[in-house]
Amino acid sequence: MCANPMHGYDASRAGTCEYTDVHYPDPLDVTVPRKMQIADAGYFRDFGGVTRFSGPASTVKCYENNPLVREALGEPGNGRVLVVDGGGSMRCALLGDNLAGMAVSNGWAGIVINGCLRDSEDIGKMRIGVKAIAPHPVKSSKRDPGMREVPVTFAGVTVRPGDWIYADMDGMLVGGPEKFEL
Repeated sequence: MCANPMHGYDASRAGTCEYTDVHYPDPLDVTVPRKMQIADAGYFRDFGGVTRFSGPASTVKCYENNPLVREALGEPGNGRVLVVDGGGSMRCALLGDNLAGMAVSNGWAGIVINGCLRDSEDIGKMRIGVKAIAPHPVKSSKRDPGMREVPVTFAGVTVRPGDWIYADMDGMLVGGPEKFEL
């Protein structure tokens, strides 16, 4: 517990547990309106060299194709989190070490993939948060780029462009367009 009786929560910790303690105070009371969504437990694994990350979402919806993932990560990230809905495909990877390295160079805070990645050992050494379902050695195709900046739904949550993502080893939260404070 990071509560300090004199000052409340330690904002430097800013983990998902602290955010749910403050913004999701009675998880069993279904009558309380929720300001955040919580991704299904156990859905993602952590692969990046950073396990705690947050930022406003940019989204890509694609299936076994990653041209728009490359396009997005080639832009300045400005601390954003790229959320990729790959349809949960377990047949190929939507992210590899080259794209993850591009994300680091361009200032992205993290990447969340509803699908697979490859080069997991190398990505684990990079200063970026990465969550995905599993590793897979096969690269994606380049046929159908998909769509950018559209709402995506998976793991029990819907992410809209600009929603705040909060992620660590305990899970992933989706807030609205306003950053949560502790």
